[in-house]
Amino acid sequence: MYLLPVPLNIETREGCFTLTNTTSINIPLTNYGMFLGNQIAENVKKYAAVDISINSHNTDNQVKLCLSKELTGEEYELRVTENYILFLAGTNKGLFYALQTFIQLLKQHKRQIPCLYIKDKPAFNNRGFYHDVTRGKVPSLNSLKELADLCAFYKLNQLQLYIEHTFLFKGHSEIWNITEPLTANEIIELDNYCAQRQIELVPSLATFGHLYEALRSESFKELNELENVSDKPYSWVDRMNHYTLDVSNAKSIKFVEDMIDQFVPLFRSNHFNICADETFDLGQGKTKELAEELGQSKLYVDFLNKVVNCVKKHNLKVMFWGDIIIKHPEYIEQLPKDIICLNWWYWLNYEEEKVKMIKDRNFKQYVCPGVHGWNKLMNDFNLAYDNIKMMSDYGKKYNAIGLLNTDWGDYGHWNFFASSIPGLIYGAQFSWSQKELSYQGMNNYIDKIQFGLNDISLMNLLDKVANKHHLTLLALVQWQEKNEVKYLKKVTNDTEKIVLDNILLNTISSRLLDLQTSVSVEQREYLQAYYVATQGIIIFNNLIPHIKNKALKENLSTVGFKTPTQCALALEDWLYQFKQVWLKRNKPSELYRIVEFTKNLCKTLRCY
Repeated sequence: MYLLPVPLNIETREGCFTLTNTTSINIPLTNYGMFLGNQIAENVKKYAAVDISINSHNTDNQVKLCLSKELTGEEYELRVTENYILFLAGTNKGLFYALQTFIQLLKQHKRQIPCLYIKDKPAFNNRGFYHDVTRGKVPSLNSLKELADLCAFYKLNQLQLYIEHTFLFKGHSEIWNITEPLTANEIIELDNYCAQRQIELVPSLATFGHLYEALRSESFKELNELENVSDKPYSWVDRMNHYTLDVSNAKSIKFVEDMIDQFVPLFRSNHFNICADETFDLGQGKTKELAEELGQSKLYVDFLNKVVNCVKKHNLKVMFWGDIIIKHPEYIEQLPKDIICLNWWYWLNYEEEKVKMIKDRNFKQYVCPGVHGWNKLMNDFNLAYDNIKMMSDYGKKYNAIGLLNTDWGDYGHWNFFASSIPGLIYGAQFSWSQKELSYQGMNNYIDKIQFGLNDISLMNLLDKVANKHHLTLLALVQWQEKNEVKYLKKVTNDTEKIVLDNILLNTISSRLLDLQTSVSVEQREYLQAYYVATQGIIIFNNLIPHIKNKALKENLSTVGFKTPTQCALALEDWLYQFKQVWLKRNKPSELYRIVEFTKNLCKTLRCY
């Protein structure tokens, strides 16, 4: 039996409950009770091929949902006997999580549900997933609902969508016309959908740094900390490193306030994430003299407090990324005590003291790891697991109030969402469960629960793919856009290994195609994405000796590699498949930038 997150207490017993056409569902007679009852019936039909119906009478062979004052919050009990299945909780949230556990049992055991007793509750009260919908890829509403379903299935209760320019703000048409933005109607519909699934859709908006599209527009370029940069060519590198609001311009806070005022009414959440991270340009341009006089940190805190006040007038709790303030802890005391620090780090070298420091100053905090898909075609699953585990351990030790697991799309958002699913599940396990699973153990559970594979390890294949991804988007984009080679220098020179790795990747590609017949129709889309990503990695690996020989004047062997022209042809063919996968889940959004980048790269290759 495999359950994720792993329950706190589980006792297996003799016998099983058999679902039949005479099985009934006994629910609380409320609107939400009806929703839960319908969810039970739909999933029994889907996984056990049995039609059961709601019946308010107590009968033998029934699935019963009851509220109990003895249980609180998200805590629940699930009892399976030979005669009945009982969901017991103190709240609708608890009943909903009992349902998710029941669905996992259904997926594995079909009609014959083993007798057991589960008592379960979460380690963190707030368990979130943070999804980038700004850096190139804007998902369709249906895809966002599927994301909400996935979060709910693994007992996550918060979802945040990262937005810079990808919402249809009134008066911002110059900014959002470069993409297909999310609309107010889409946000409201998603918010309602999430609420039914016990997920708080938390608004998240760049309000200080990372305002690249807004601050290079004619409409708002005067608010940019940097002078005369709006006419520079579009750059993924610049988009990551710039642009920050000019805090000395009174119009800057008005710009932020207007966005917040438009955004807040669309959500029922009582939280608002103002971001305010990586304000790299602050004090480097128009406010340089002011920063020299008052200090860069003082400028940061003063403007942050203004943004906080814009949110607080709506009676909301403020969240903000803590990277800047953690570097300058002497200014923490100038912030309101009721705001929530999002303490993020995505690698394994984070000092525990930086989590302890926030606790010692009596600030509430979330710990925020990442799924490690950015700059890649396949996520680094092992690093994601280790990072999420580390940050979760810190959070539990220092009483963090939540864990927010991040999924970014740096440099155009090439990474497919399918590749982030294992990381999402790692985050769900570590934020809910107090029982630890090893990396291999987690992956075994994911094979069975997510993909329904009992004798085949998909995750083992994907892990091998991730470990043989030698040329990342970070190195490729920095070189292609800025002629920056420091990341390219870190790419392996072992061409014999690359050739052997590509042979293995081709074998894995064939295996991924074969596995599509072993998973459900719903999961085949993800298998196709894994296949296309793997094919892309093979092509990227083929570029290594050609690019390094040209850019770094090296003399790497090209034996066993495609020629530059063959690489260009392969890239163009692959891009067609890439676009198909993109458009299944996303609006066209900024796919055209990836097309343009690939076109320029192929042109460069054909000149070799």
